[in-house]
Amino acid sequence: MVSDTAKNKFSELRQRAQAYLSMKTGHVEPVQEDVQKLLHELDTYQVELELQNEDIRSAQEELERSRARYATLYDFAPVAYMTVSDKGMILEANLTAGDMLGMARGQLINRPFSAFLFFDDQDVFYNNRRKLLETGQQQSFELRLQKNDGSFFYGLVEMVIDSKDCALPGQFLVMVNNISARKEAELIEIRRLKDRYRGIVDNLIEKISRYDPQGRVTFVNDAFCRDYNVEYKDILGTQYLPNIHEEDLPIVKDQIKKLTMLVPDTIIEFRVHMPDGNISWQRCFVRAFFDSEGAIVEYQVVSRDVTDLKVAEAELKNELRVRQLFLDALPCFALLLKNNSRQILASNKVAAKYGALPGKTCHAIWINDEKPCAWCRAQKLWESGESQRMQFWASGQYWDAFWVPVDDECYLHYAFDITEMEKAKQALKKSHDELEEKVAERTLELRQSHAQLLHSEKLAAVGNLAASIAHEFNNPLQSVMTIVKGIGRYGALEKDEHELVELALHECHRMKNLIADLRDFFLPSSGELSQVDIHGMIDLFFLMSKKVFNNKGIRFVKNYGDNIVPISAVEDQLKQVFLNLLNNAVEAISEHDSTITISTEAFGGETIVIHIADNGCGIDPVQMQHIFEPFFTTKSNLKGTGLGLSVSYGIVKKHGGRIDVKSEAGKGSTFSVYLPVKSKYSE
Repeated sequence: MVSDTAKNKFSELRQRAQAYLSMKTGHVEPVQEDVQKLLHELDTYQVELELQNEDIRSAQEELERSRARYATLYDFAPVAYMTVSDKGMILEANLTAGDMLGMARGQLINRPFSAFLFFDDQDVFYNNRRKLLETGQQQSFELRLQKNDGSFFYGLVEMVIDSKDCALPGQFLVMVNNISARKEAELIEIRRLKDRYRGIVDNLIEKISRYDPQGRVTFVNDAFCRDYNVEYKDILGTQYLPNIHEEDLPIVKDQIKKLTMLVPDTIIEFRVHMPDGNISWQRCFVRAFFDSEGAIVEYQVVSRDVTDLKVAEAELKNELRVRQLFLDALPCFALLLKNNSRQILASNKVAAKYGALPGKTCHAIWINDEKPCAWCRAQKLWESGESQRMQFWASGQYWDAFWVPVDDECYLHYAFDITEMEKAKQALKKSHDELEEKVAERTLELRQSHAQLLHSEKLAAVGNLAASIAHEFNNPLQSVMTIVKGIGRYGALEKDEHELVELALHECHRMKNLIADLRDFFLPSSGELSQVDIHGMIDLFFLMSKKVFNNKGIRFVKNYGDNIVPISAVEDQLKQVFLNLLNNAVEAISEHDSTITISTEAFGGETIVIHIADNGCGIDPVQMQHIFEPFFTTKSNLKGTGLGLSVSYGIVKKHGGRIDVKSEAGKGSTFSVYLPVKSKYSE
């Protein structure tokens, strides 16, 4: 298709051709119309071609002039231009490239561009070419190029991909600008700065050294050489390190490995074996320098000898330790304070418990105020130079305080807590006043205790008598059982008579068991653990007390829980506990509409609970706190000793359990006994 511009051009040429022909055919004889029209068209085309050829010649002449100008600009540009193929071969080059590289332009063609690169800088070129081909973005960098005569110069190189319409894949343009003059000026300035830098660092007392990533020395100052007795030329380029103490070397290496771009520096303190045989402490400031990609390019170490400082610190620590030992040895509140400011320099353990820490003021501890305490004697201490003493109340306690001068800068302030002593003094008079009254009360209590003791001895005698009677009953009962067995075995009895004999034997066995239980109950405690069936024990008490319950009209209710396993306990002691609790329940209820309920439950397989509840008179709240005290009783002397609950409480506690009580006056009481399945019984 012909573009609109071409159509317009042809139209213009046709108009020009027609105008030209009209001028030439003005005197031609008319011919036949078709022939004349054909000739006219041919003449028109001829003129059009002539005009078109004239325009083409003009365009070619302009193109030649443009090419000449371009060649002049290209060849004589101050920058070297080269076209490089995907294989790295130079395809085109301007005259400046030849002059810059020291050879004719024609000799550059089809030679590898890398042949003109300084050996150490070739990686820079290849890395940038790779980035250019991968990203298509212009690359700019500096490197050294080698001339044909072997000399080199610094060049600023820029590489771009050639136009896509004419370039082959991988082909690119290289532009080189000679920046040797600028680099030389920079190097002169760098040398000047380095000389200035070295003049500065060589006069420092700090030791300065620099290392490459492989640990090779790149620079040390005079102080480094002087202190470590080495020569600069001997250690430059080597992996020289001071003779670091073997215990500190791993710490130094570990700290250096931790340096990153985010944390590029650190301070390390370590010991060094010096050439004179002494050990010195060095405090080093280590900094790592990174390139744009985050790789370490160099380390710088600035170190100073801090041995004297360490010795001073050790002496100060020792002095502070001695002071602290002295303060901690005081059995009181003790502070070492600055004169005038009253700032705490040191405090002992007792004072630290009250928040008296170094840096605070003493009045901030005593009264939590910015102003000194009203009772403070520090001012009088400074004025007189003599120790002071004062007693006062602070922090809810009564103190006997002292202020003692130490030197011109500090003083010792210590105080004894005499609160209990003061309270004892205050209570002494009251105790003395109450003494006569208490003596009278104790005398009365002793008389009551004596009567209760007599009653206890009577009960013990009854117990022994019961055991003796049980033994005497057991012998004739055994004879009766033997006779009944003989009758059943040898007598000519009817079936009904045999049943009566069996019933008689059964009742004899029951009487024998009752006598044995009665005897065991009154035997002294064995103190040995055994497996005790709680339900069986309660059933035994119910059987023994059944007549008492029936006579008093007491209803006995048993609510046994599931999973109640035998527990490890001293059986006769538990019998005493439950007998005491049952007797108390019986005595607390009336004879009408009375109920005693025994419930059991288990907790997690580790604890069982026995609840003994009654609907009796309950316990007065005032008396509740005394019910487990020895000899405390609300019963008459003939009914109670006041030891039952106290003894029961002790037995349960020895088994690792406890007794809880809930009671409401007029509504009854519930005693709950908690016992572990595996007893921790201890005498």
